[in-house]
Amino acid sequence: MPFRRNVDIDLLRSFVTIVEQGSFTRAAQRLLRTQSAISLQMKRLEEQVGTDLFERGGRGVRPTQSGDMLLVYARRILAANDELVARIAEPDVAGEVSIAAPEDVTILHLNHILSRFTRAFPRVQLSVAPDLPGADITLTVSIGAAPEAVLWREPLVWAAVDELILRRNTVLQLVTGPEPCAYRATALAALNGAGIDARIAQLSPSLAGVQSALRAGLGVGLLPRSLAIDGIRPLPPEAGLPPLPDLALSLGLRPATGTVATRLADFIVSVMENA
Repeated sequence: MPFRRNVDIDLLRSFVTIVEQGSFTRAAQRLLRTQSAISLQMKRLEEQVGTDLFERGGRGVRPTQSGDMLLVYARRILAANDELVARIAEPDVAGEVSIAAPEDVTILHLNHILSRFTRAFPRVQLSVAPDLPGADITLTVSIGAAPEAVLWREPLVWAAVDELILRRNTVLQLVTGPEPCAYRATALAALNGAGIDARIAQLSPSLAGVQSALRAGLGVGLLPRSLAIDGIRPLPPEAGLPPLPDLALSLGLRPATGTVATRLADFIVSVMENA
C-alpha cells in the first residue's frame, strides 16, 4: 500500500484564517491563540504537505502558488467536516427560523454559514432580513463599546481606490449611508474629532452601493476591513485619517424560541468561533 500523509484539520483551519485575515497576528487574535503558536502550526502544516505555503518577505501575508491550491481544498475539507459533525449530531432537524441581520453581516458571514447549515439540514426553511421584528435570531453590530458576549470582532478602515483621492479636494469627500447609519455616525465623529473638513459626496442605502461609489472614485468610505476588496483599498495610517474603533458582532436568541433556532444559533457560533 502506498504511503499516505494525513493533514491535520486544525492546521487547515488556522491556514484558512491566516489567508483570509491577511496576517498571522490577526489570525491569532481571531483564533484566541498566540502568534508563536500559529507560526508553529504553519511550520507543521508545511512539513505535512512538503512545500512552502507563504511568500516570505514583503508586506502582509501572501500564499504561494501551492498555498493558493491548498486554500481551495482546505475550505472544502472544513465545510465537509462541519456539515458532517452537524448532520450526525442531529440528522432530523426541521422547521422554520427567522433571522434579523444587517446587510454587511449577511454578506460578510451569514450567507456562507446558512448555506452550510441548509446543506446539513435541508428541511429547515430560513427567513433573513435586516429589519425583522420578533426574529428568532438577531445579529447585532456594535462599533466602539461592545457587549460582553462578542461573537466576532473586525477592524474598521478608511477605504478608497487610492490615496490620491485625498489630494484632489481640500474637503474630504465621504461616501456613506443615510441616517440612521452606524458607519456614517462613526466616520463623521472621527473626522470632526480630528478637525478634518468633510462633506458627504454620495449617500447609498446599501453596502453594495457604497462599494460601487468607492470603486468609481467618488470619495472615501468607512468599511469593515474584509469588505475593502475588488479595487477598494484600506488607506494606510500615512494618509492622515483618524484611527477607528473595531466592529463587534453579537448574537441574541429570542426567549422561548424553538429547538431548530437554538440549533442554528449554536451552529453560527461554532462556525464563527472556529472560522
